[in-house]
Amino acid sequence: YWTIAVFGVDSRDSSVGAGANSDVNIIANINRKTGEIRLVSVFRDTYLKISDSRFNKINAAYCNGGPEQAIRALNENLDLNITDYCTFNWAAVANGINILGGVDVELSKAEFYYINSYITETVKATKIYSTHLQHAGMNHLDGVQAVAYARLRLMDTDYQRTQRQRIVVELCLNKAKQSGIKTLITLAQTILPQIKTSIDISKAAPFLFRYKQLHIGETAGFPFDKVSADVKDRRYAVVALTLESNVIKLHE
Repeated sequence: YWTIAVFGVDSRDSSVGAGANSDVNIIANINRKTGEIRLVSVFRDTYLKISDSRFNKINAAYCNGGPEQAIRALNENLDLNITDYCTFNWAAVANGINILGGVDVELSKAEFYYINSYITETVKATKIYSTHLQHAGMNHLDGVQAVAYARLRLMDTDYQRTQRQRIVVELCLNKAKQSGIKTLITLAQTILPQIKTSIDISKAAPFLFRYKQLHIGETAGFPFDKVSADVKDRRYAVVALTLESNVIKLHE
């Protein structure tokens, strides 16, 4: 197995280092033999130990110390041994999805009610062209629209938002598997300069020749058993009940 921490930072510019909260925190576990990828989203507001002496929401670990501190926090709290990571921002996702030709998503009425304001904000931040959507139901989303969909949470919660993020990941993987080599090369050439990662080509190469074997398996959000609570300084947070039992379920 190969386990990678995947971070999506809430930066309104092109930065991918410390200074921005990681609003996407996904543990990606790849079965090297079968190509199955299991994804677990750690809810951004989960209250955990983020440094030697501080407890805070897990997304603050990345803000304070970049991917190195975020990985240390995930490893200590969740009893993992992650060494590799990949960090992206809004623009990288939007550009990548545009190269893949967009993704098809079924929008609920509640999601449609909010998505156009998110599209406007994402265009402003990324400087990537897009348009507003016209209706709920099935929509073909360009890169900016897909980013806006993955950011939605006002109609429900961050729990559902992480589910939308994992839906977008799976849709993108499926589109990549349907794409030709020329498209995938363009994708790599465009995206790699925009992301921050510990992964060099020697680690990724074995999967480049077997990319059609890759597929998304089980996905989930962590913690599984949880409560919303006001913690220190009356800040809202997600608290695992209990951390030990949730980590056992995570490993299972």
